[in-house]
Amino acid sequence: MRRDLGDFQTPPNLAARVLDLLGPIGSRWTRVLEPTCGKGHFLAALLDRPDPPRELIGIERQAVHLAEAHRACDRPDAPRVVLTEADLFTVDLARDLPWTDEGPLLVVGNPPWVTAAELGVLESQNQAPRLRGDRRRGLDALTGSSNFDLAEAVWIKLLTELAPQNPTIALLCKRSVARKILAQGALPHGVQIKEASIHRIDARRWFGVQVDACLLRIDVGVPDGPVRVAIHGGLDAEASVRHFERDGDQLIADAEAWGRSKFAAGGSPLTWRQGIKHDAAKVMELVGSGEGWINGLGEPVDIEPDHMLPLWKSTDLFHGVDGRPRRALVLSQSRLGEETEAHKQSSPRLWAYLDDHAWAFDRRKSSIYRGRPRFSLFGVGPYCFDPFKVAISGLHKSPRFRAIGPVDGRPAVFDDTCYLLPCRSAVQAALLASLLNGPIARDLLDALVFWDAKRPITKAVLRQIDPIALLRATDPLLLGIAMDGELRRLGVDPDIGHPDSWGDLLLDGTPMPASPLI
Repeated sequence: MRRDLGDFQTPPNLAARVLDLLGPIGSRWTRVLEPTCGKGHFLAALLDRPDPPRELIGIERQAVHLAEAHRACDRPDAPRVVLTEADLFTVDLARDLPWTDEGPLLVVGNPPWVTAAELGVLESQNQAPRLRGDRRRGLDALTGSSNFDLAEAVWIKLLTELAPQNPTIALLCKRSVARKILAQGALPHGVQIKEASIHRIDARRWFGVQVDACLLRIDVGVPDGPVRVAIHGGLDAEASVRHFERDGDQLIADAEAWGRSKFAAGGSPLTWRQGIKHDAAKVMELVGSGEGWINGLGEPVDIEPDHMLPLWKSTDLFHGVDGRPRRALVLSQSRLGEETEAHKQSSPRLWAYLDDHAWAFDRRKSSIYRGRPRFSLFGVGPYCFDPFKVAISGLHKSPRFRAIGPVDGRPAVFDDTCYLLPCRSAVQAALLASLLNGPIARDLLDALVFWDAKRPITKAVLRQIDPIALLRATDPLLLGIAMDGELRRLGVDPDIGHPDSWGDLLLDGTPMPASPLI
């Protein structure tokens, strides 16, 4: 098995179960395409059915797998089967496939289960092109939000090139991939979904891996009305467990919560940031001890104090430590792209520490560090040094926004599993945290967030929450009580001012004075 190809061959019994779920094949679809056919288990299962389609085409890039697919499809009375050795991304599916008729088309299969990040770690050349539908730009295209699965690229290619034929596409994939594809904003331009469904599968049983997986079926075409996506507990489950809905470009996890909170989804005028990314935790993250600071290698660390800041991680935010995180982050940069060699002269102890541990930085595989200074960070900038922030864990299933203040007069920073809003004052942080922890924001998050995702809270979700709408819809008395509590937790005198001033406070864009660390 080639790990960089996401090579999880579909067990024959699972292929048969999927086809049983789809129902009569030959009477519904005269043509079937398997775009990554592997050893041909889906093709063989189609030929085993009493109602096979009139013609089948399989595409596979690995010759050894294709040879097995040929053997599996070598039947004396089989319908027309064409097997092609090719990289799917080099084939024009609208032009290059040798169909003999134009009947209804079914696409079925199991595309690769591998992410772009994994391909980078493996130094694989198996990189799919960025296809239409992947609209991320800038830092989002370099960091976590672009960590797409190869299966996403397969879906986008199929939808882009086959949409005029209104196919039914049924592929095994991760549930995170299914949600991204079903979000209308992620669909190629002009592609519409007529119907869709998700059937969960037990990946541990079938593939021996712990992955949230499913069969995603999409019928391409003009919908008759609002599209509801039925979510089934398994391949045998007749009744749906629940439904997703699509509202314009938005995929909705909870329609009732969306109805109550949609008015607050106007988008945030404030800029959410992701925490600092470094990919060298054993070197960059320190733990306090009675003797000082120790890194993840168990070594004592002695560097200039200006280059260590208190560090909050997702678990700290979720569980709510007492305001003094036990970790610190070594700060090799104070802004994106800053040259780090200047530390040789200005901070010799920091430079010696970084240089002694250069191996940890040199083995980082992510493309975001290419062409950057040797000890670069990502997600670092002036906003890191604002004294107060509102922050949330991206990993936990219950949203808890925390107002965070400085520790011993030093601004706190966060790792890249967290998201934050920089704030100019304790009152601004208390106001934002109180609004975001309120019932309207929780309803909106329940509507927008799929809590079974690996990272349920994302910057894209947070950007949709309009704090001004929350402020207008929240009882001032209850909000004042919540703010009072937040300020007390920050250890600040709870002088919250008058409600008439809270709107201006919320959007206070007055520039912060320059930090002495910058």
